[in-house]
Amino acid sequence: MVTSVVRPYRGVDAETRRSQRRQQLLESCLAVAAEDGVASVSVEAICARAGLSKRYFYESYRDRDAILVAALDGVFAQLSGQLADQLEICTSIRSRVALTATALVEVFSADPRAAHLYTSAPANPALEARRRQVVDEFTPVLIREVLGADPSDLRARAITMVMVAGTCEVLDRWLRGDLGFTKGEFIQTLTDLGQSLADSL
Repeated sequence: MVTSVVRPYRGVDAETRRSQRRQQLLESCLAVAAEDGVASVSVEAICARAGLSKRYFYESYRDRDAILVAALDGVFAQLSGQLADQLEICTSIRSRVALTATALVEVFSADPRAAHLYTSAPANPALEARRRQVVDEFTPVLIREVLGADPSDLRARAITMVMVAGTCEVLDRWLRGDLGFTKGEFIQTLTDLGQSLADSL
């Protein structure tokens, strides 16, 4: 049996080139969604923006919904990364709530394209399903790591679900410009609301 050897191209190995193409496609997906709307995102539009052929698209993604979900997952990964690095050093519930609110607002406000993708999720079934799934996955983590409660406690779970759902709604409204808070005011408001709910546990 002969094993094929994939040689580096211009000093870059095949896996690195694939990774670079995936990132190009993700960036193009975010750009097309932000400029033309999620409904306008297509394999053709993404590839044209990235300057890559469809062959390279299907090398990494099944279809346009798959890359939209991957782009949204990238945003949530940034949020998780920020929280994982800092939650351990917070000594009070309020400081952990404030950190969570700050990370949430900073991640989504840092890249308008990511914010647009998040606020557009309800218009795309795959994106909305993934957003809801992430919320469901994040809820027990929030109960345990931020509020210091037992995820199996029904009262804690119900209160945290109210916190998560409410935060998602007001974040969506703030990103759309419906709420006139400055970034600092919005973070403070989320922190105060989160602390109020935590106090009711």
